Amino acid sequence: MMARVLSTAPNRVRTISLALAALMLMALFACAAAPAPPAEAAPPRASLVPTFPEAASASAAPNEPAGGQSVEAPHNLPTPESAPSYATGGKAPPSASGSSPAIDPYAKLPPLPVVTTARIAVTGDLMVHETQLNHAYNSSDKTYSFASCFEPVAPYLKDADYTVGNLETTLSGPESKYTGYPAFNTPDSFAEALKEAGFDFVTTANNHANDRREAGILRTISVLDSLGFDHTGTYASQEEQEATFIKTINGIRFAFLSYSYSTNGIPLANGKPYLLNMLDEALMKRQIEKARQIGADIIIVLPHMGNEYEEKPTAYFTGLARRLCDYGADVIMASHPHVLQPAESYEVTEPDGSVRTCFIAYSMGNFISAQRAKPRDAGAIFYLEFEKIEDETSAAVRITRVSYAPTWVQFYDAQGRYDIKVLPVYDALKAAEEGTSPAPRQADLPRLREVHRETSKKLLGAEWPLADILPVYTLYSEKGS
Repeated sequence: MMARVLSTAPNRVRTISLALAALMLMALFACAAAPAPPAEAAPPRASLVPTFPEAASASAAPNEPAGGQSVEAPHNLPTPESAPSYATGGKAPPSASGSSPAIDPYAKLPPLPVVTTARIAVTGDLMVHETQLNHAYNSSDKTYSFASCFEPVAPYLKDADYTVGNLETTLSGPESKYTGYPAFNTPDSFAEALKEAGFDFVTTANNHANDRREAGILRTISVLDSLGFDHTGTYASQEEQEATFIKTINGIRFAFLSYSYSTNGIPLANGKPYLLNMLDEALMKRQIEKARQIGADIIIVLPHMGNEYEEKPTAYFTGLARRLCDYGADVIMASHPHVLQPAESYEVTEPDGSVRTCFIAYSMGNFISAQRAKPRDAGAIFYLEFEKIEDETSAAVRITRVSYAPTWVQFYDAQGRYDIKVLPVYDALKAAEEGTSPAPRQADLPRLREVHRETSKKLLGAEWPLADILPVYTLYSEKGS
């Protein structure tokens, strides 16, 4: 019985299908004979825009919304590739009524803003005392090598788009005799080691810039140029001093300005005040304003100022730094006290009522030196992060984050041998804890812990627990991270 039912089913389906077809033909003839209703205006195409990925998500692939599910374009619209771009000059088809053309959903939208970022690392004083000269000297070939001094910290220096330091010595050549304090002259190999470690720029405006007079200033500039360093603060001519140094990093234009409070009583060459930028407030104001006028997005001032070995800035220097911010500077990174001092975010209210942040580090401490008295043996690498948002009509640049990594200058290795190196505090303490090499000597562990504690109290305002030690700490974040 089941077989008979199955065998007759196709005939029944065909009969029903023919009947349905006949009914559909009759309905079509009836519609054709009836008068057409008044035409209605088609809905504007713009009502379909949300269907497409251009409106749903700028990051979605063609015909793919932000959620990731494939969506096809309606068949009654042209494909995005074939649609004319009325927004860019394509001619719109005339409408039946002669009115304005309908909005096209594929018309070219304004480009999205372009966002770029840059990260700059800044350190304190780069000094070479007599002890360091002796350590770097190789008696067998009568050369000096400083490369090993920066090996542990080089990854931190290179973890930035651009790295800046304060060259507090001269490169006056062997004929002038290499010496440390009080009249510094360092072998060129020190600058070579800085370059290899990751430094891109040095400020040369400090109280030791004129230790070997005009000849020392000019030779230092020449050596830095030959090694590919950017630099500012000392100059070979009036024209060079008046030319603002601007560096474009990832599309952001940075102006670097540097000044020194003194030449330690050694006068500049007669009639050549341009050799060194002095800490003259009128000069600084003028140069800051000029930097902005010629298109600097961010102005970084590197003043050599403050009182030596004092762990807090005086009211005079806090006032001066804040006035530099008011004049238009965005960042103040000061040096000279040879010890770390507190830092702050200073709010500047512009004439139009807008508010911007100016970051001030009052002293970055020694990055490398032979000064062993606490806390002159410690410093920090500061990281400055910037963001530029640019569209067709405007561009805005802001500082988004400031962080630091504490450092300490080692004099002896784990075996007690003479070995001058800049150590990241985090790496040194972790190596000691985990027993990895190279680890610091046990006798230095209390000082490393103390540096971590002192630095966090000074810069963060509170002691950071060693149990939660980090390689880098955030001082300021616009996004609150």
